[in-house]
Amino acid sequence: MDELRVVAVGDVFVHRKDPEDAFQYVRSAFRSAGVAFANLEGVYSNTEERAPSAGVPVIADPAHAPSIATAGINVVSLANNHSLDGGSLALLETRKLMRDSGVATAGAGENSAAAHEPAVIDTGRGRVAVLAYASVFPCGYEARPGVPGLAPVRASTLYSPWETNEWNPGLLPRVITVPDEGDMDALREDIAQARKRADLVVASFHWGDFTRPFVLTDHEVRTARAAIDAGADAVLGHHHHLLRGIEFHRGRPIFYGLGHFAFDLPGLEERLQKSAYLGRGDARLRRESARRFGDYRIGAREGYPLLPFHPEGRLTGFAVLSYRGGTLEAGFAPCILGPDNSPRPVAASTPEGKEVIDYLERCCEFEEIATRFERDAFMFDGVSVTAVKPND
Repeated sequence: MDELRVVAVGDVFVHRKDPEDAFQYVRSAFRSAGVAFANLEGVYSNTEERAPSAGVPVIADPAHAPSIATAGINVVSLANNHSLDGGSLALLETRKLMRDSGVATAGAGENSAAAHEPAVIDTGRGRVAVLAYASVFPCGYEARPGVPGLAPVRASTLYSPWETNEWNPGLLPRVITVPDEGDMDALREDIAQARKRADLVVASFHWGDFTRPFVLTDHEVRTARAAIDAGADAVLGHHHHLLRGIEFHRGRPIFYGLGHFAFDLPGLEERLQKSAYLGRGDARLRRESARRFGDYRIGAREGYPLLPFHPEGRLTGFAVLSYRGGTLEAGFAPCILGPDNSPRPVAASTPEGKEVIDYLERCCEFEEIATRFERDAFMFDGVSVTAVKPND
């Protein structure tokens, strides 16, 4: 079998004056891959009905939707905390828009069975199954036997003091999570069934703590490794809006956080104020938000009208998986987001590319992940790719 290439990015949502500009610098590479994956972080619909539990709805006119397919992206996850912002009908309309344009979907559907169904892409060089799940989402977004929604992988959160021999009211606690065993059983069964249908099985998860850089929760690590143990060949994480470390478990890559890629949020500050969300409210809420987020508070950033995130959120890129004869190799193509919010590939040997790979190394060091990065190891359709390997 010839080499199969899979590329993957984190959050995308195109909502700009010229939608076709969003992926102008990466379109050729995406189109040349067998599979190009993204997490579609929002809804395209004219039939929206805001979900009562939505924070700030991420919804745009369907006219922006074709830019996903023309970018070369051919499979998206619909399992995230914005997938039902416009209600069930808007979710299903978005799924239809994607599928009608040739983009497969995973992670959400008209009922729980549909939400757990993998997207299967026959590339001619091998068949790839993509499963998608969310751990971060508003209550009620999960699919049920007769209700549209997303495929969940939930966990309960427990808090305990760091020191058990003293009273210290108000001290930040130790956070521990306990998995939902029903969701974990479903995950393992989904992977087992997908394994029968494909040469390569990829599991995508929307998860993690977006309020801090570098950190991984125990839920992310436990779930990613469980997915690999169940038979997944690779794990793709997103939601943090900042890159996270890359780990190998049993020789298989786990991209804990691919950040956002082309994620447009025009006029977000006004929308946050309207919803009194993320600390937009009275003085007490503003103080608490400042303590919670610090420099990583989401809000308007001068010169970046579509990207209201910390400057570290401008460091991004895409995962590259190369599969041949049962052997899977991983890489990462660093990219930079400029004021136009269009990701531009940069070689690791350039100052901008070095900043991205240095950041990934810091992510791994923070969580003590033994991974090494071989910078500018190979070219993929004109894009310089850094090889990612376990540091055995």
